[in-house]
Amino acid sequence: MTEIISEMKCKLFIGRKHYLELDEEHKLLYQLEGSNYVVEFPAILEEGITLGDSVLALVEAAFLEGNTKYEISDDTKVSTELYKLGQTDISFNVLVTIQYKAEKYKKKHYEMLVFTEKELSNTCYSFELIGDQTMFNMDY
Repeated sequence: MTEIISEMKCKLFIGRKHYLELDEEHKLLYQLEGSNYVVEFPAILEEGITLGDSVLALVEAAFLEGNTKYEISDDTKVSTELYKLGQTDISFNVLVTIQYKAEKYKKKHYEMLVFTEKELSNTCYSFELIGDQTMFNMDY
């Protein structure tokens, strides 16, 4: 019989480059662990709520909202979508769509974040931000 897990710990790891882009309030959420910064929160897996939903919520709340380059405020519309890369379960993308009130929500801005899984157990899921659109910049 398979055990049903209703709560597990989620950890998001980011590198120094992405950590430095965060505002001071969001930097306080992260702890230095090795050469990366990590934020942790509980994922409650109830009926209709998946681990993917929790991953997106963590990325939005702990990374996107606090990242100064995205200029997200209370009146900004942000949506995220999770995409699996190929046949592997260890890499995935998050497509971020941002619409600003100042532009009357007509223009959509996109960001693509690339993640890799670090750990998956019955009690913990950890993943790391390994890149964003700047990966494709020739100067990166």
